[in-house]
Amino acid sequence: MSDNDLHISDLRWDRLIGGELDADARSAALAHASACPRCAARLDTVTLESQAFARRPPFESPRPEARRIPWRWSAPIVLAAAAAVFLVARTRPDPASGGGERAKGTGPSLVLEAGPADRLAPVVSGDRVHPGDSIQAGYTAARDGFGAVLARDGSGRAMAYVPSGGDAMIALPAGSMQSFPESTVLDDILGEEDLVVVWCEAAHPLRPLLAELEARAEVTAPAGCTLQRVVLDKRAPRR
Repeated sequence: MSDNDLHISDLRWDRLIGGELDADARSAALAHASACPRCAARLDTVTLESQAFARRPPFESPRPEARRIPWRWSAPIVLAAAAAVFLVARTRPDPASGGGERAKGTGPSLVLEAGPADRLAPVVSGDRVHPGDSIQAGYTAARDGFGAVLARDGSGRAMAYVPSGGDAMIALPAGSMQSFPESTVLDDILGEEDLVVVWCEAAHPLRPLLAELEARAEVTAPAGCTLQRVVLDKRAPRR
């Protein structure tokens, strides 16, 4: 990433600190930070947080074989991440569409976090995830609405992560820094994990959206809806 108008995500810093980036990706991230005071400061903060976390007692993560689990952000997580989470990250260009991914419509701010359940961080397209990582969507909205989290995995199959059952969007009350009522634990199908967070003024059936996502690897925003799309790189489990 060489454009200083883009910033390094917390997840990428986390994986740099954990030694998960290859040499080229590590060099590119550090070169960016050397020219970007914001990212340099964030790297210092993430490094200190990682060191503090290493001194904490172990956290029991959800079982990798489970696909969906109930989840709500706790107050400490929201407070710790508030500065980063709802500054919706600028996304990298999507080669398939020829342009940058963006939220469509005039609705709320949407965000997607991923990573180990105890270290969720905002993600943008191109960030790496692993089987067993959790996916959590969040939003800030001035009015009540309805939402869903849709996914297309590396096999090309589309499914709804939220809601975990049924064909109807879930109700999302207005509020700041709110989480969707469920999170998802990623399965072991590797490849691109194409995720679409949807917020709508009125509830819409999910089947047409899922059919379009599976067939075209994209979703057209229905009237009154806002979308946030993130394409993640799901790699083999951490060793």
